[in-house]
Amino acid sequence: MQRADRLSGAARVIPALAWLPHYRRSWWRNDILAGLTVTALLIPEGMAYAQLAGVGPEAAFYAAPAALLLYALLGTSRQLVVAVSSAVAITSAATVSMFATAGTARYAALTAALALLAGLVSVVAGLLRLGRIVQFFSSSVLLGFVFGLALIISMKQIPKILGLDVSEPDFFVGLWRTLTSLGDTSLVTLAVGVGCIVGMVVLERRVPKLPAALVVLVGSIVVSAAADLPAHGVTVVGELPSGLAPPELPGVGWSAVPLLFTGALGIALLAFAEATGPAEQLAREHGDDIDADRELIAIGSSNMGAGLFQGFPIGASLSKSAANDRAGAHSPMSLIVAAAATALVALFLTPLFRNLPEAALGAIVLVAVSDMERPGPLLRLWRLRRADCVLALVALGGVLVLDIIPGLVIAVVASLGLVVWRSGEARVAVLDRSASGMGLAPAGEPVTPAHGAGLLVVRPQQMLFFVNAAQIRDAVLAAADQHGALEVVVLDLALTPDVDAPSCDALGDLAEVLHTRGADLWIVTGTAEAADRLHAAGIADAIGPDAVFDDVTHALLAYLERHSTDDHDARAEVVGELLDLVHDRRRHPHLDDRGRRALDDLEEHLRAELG
Repeated sequence: MQRADRLSGAARVIPALAWLPHYRRSWWRNDILAGLTVTALLIPEGMAYAQLAGVGPEAAFYAAPAALLLYALLGTSRQLVVAVSSAVAITSAATVSMFATAGTARYAALTAALALLAGLVSVVAGLLRLGRIVQFFSSSVLLGFVFGLALIISMKQIPKILGLDVSEPDFFVGLWRTLTSLGDTSLVTLAVGVGCIVGMVVLERRVPKLPAALVVLVGSIVVSAAADLPAHGVTVVGELPSGLAPPELPGVGWSAVPLLFTGALGIALLAFAEATGPAEQLAREHGDDIDADRELIAIGSSNMGAGLFQGFPIGASLSKSAANDRAGAHSPMSLIVAAAATALVALFLTPLFRNLPEAALGAIVLVAVSDMERPGPLLRLWRLRRADCVLALVALGGVLVLDIIPGLVIAVVASLGLVVWRSGEARVAVLDRSASGMGLAPAGEPVTPAHGAGLLVVRPQQMLFFVNAAQIRDAVLAAADQHGALEVVVLDLALTPDVDAPSCDALGDLAEVLHTRGADLWIVTGTAEAADRLHAAGIADAIGPDAVFDDVTHALLAYLERHSTDDHDARAEVVGELLDLVHDRRRHPHLDDRGRRALDDLEEHLRAELG
């Protein structure tokens, strides 16, 4: 038992200890196949993304093995591939290019330092249990941000395919320089680039099981060597250093930390947001659970490993994760296989890439990011909710006009602003009596108050907290104004798990105003914590200890008992509607055993009322 407990505790620190002891020999075949599939996709894209980051293609072989191995040991997703990311790579280039020139030793050292710092930020966030922070980033805003990133990435690859020497960080300046330089296009280079694009598109559609990028990469190397493309003006990768870089700290000094911190924070957020969607999707498909805090630590550790081995910042890949899953990966062992295979290529096969055309790498990137540039998701946002589409376009425009890091800031601020704005909306509903029984209707609509004109039941449609407390107080008073003379206003806080100090103040104000109008305030709390807070703040004493309930049906029953009537038929009608409400409560997806027992007691009491 003690050994099992120790293993369970160790598995919380190193999740691989949860699956490695139970690894089955029958899984080897699928995991090896999946690992080789990931490697086949990783090598061409990794070399291309390294150039996006402004470092040599060999940096992919330095970064990927460490990232894959560390995520396999520390990640909680069985299928997610964390190795290279076009979005993270271009964000890295945008950060480092402000302080060094691409291709220099200083640039490579700063890039490795950026990966280390971004990883450290992510690990610290995971240790602080900030994994749920991704919930505050609107997928609509991130859609616009990623769309803008994809356009910038594509703009940087088009000159490679045209054989032009255009290197401009500004999107619109780069676009203008490319257009004005079209007369200098190398037709041979253009033919190579277009041929690679067409080849990948055809292979992906006709033979989807083949790694199209790897086939095109090998094919372009063969054609380049056979036709001596460099002699015809086609730029090739050239000699790449063999082997793996030894682990070492980048020699950039502590003074580089404040320079890189903003970019590191952005990369940590982007890498986590990029990984969360695929990880949760794959987990749902396989019935697994994802620990967001552990994911932060795993992705951060992978980035730190990439930085220590002189690589560049990494992120997650939806396409490679999906391929890993389709190949039948049973466990993260497939990532360990991919790490070993990538290391072997770095040790023994890098001379084969000498004749690889730069245009082929540009084509690989263009095809890889093409899914991010589809207008369909933006049009869908426009149809569903135009405000979300506008926010996406704001993030997109911010990336293109202000550059990547300011664009990321705009995306983050817009997401958080959207959360605050929507939380600040005072949306309340009123319990009313209709032909079909009792139900909730938006405040402001004409309704017949339930249980006579003397009672009003109001439920905020979002959590009550400091942002919206005053607005909800005013909305409740406005709803009370529409219903004439009232004896009791029941405020149902079922969606509020706890009550902060500003909310307590607002509830105190609400009780005082209603009291001056001759009405009592009764409060239904969603949790015991909220009830305790009301008692600690003195709200329960002010409105009366018997005016705090744990369920709206109990409040309705208390009002019914206060106004006992001799009209048996009217009373039976109200009790019947309360029974309907009890039955509706039984279907609530989050009803626990305690709540079910309370409903049983209440139903027994109501049936006794019917006598």
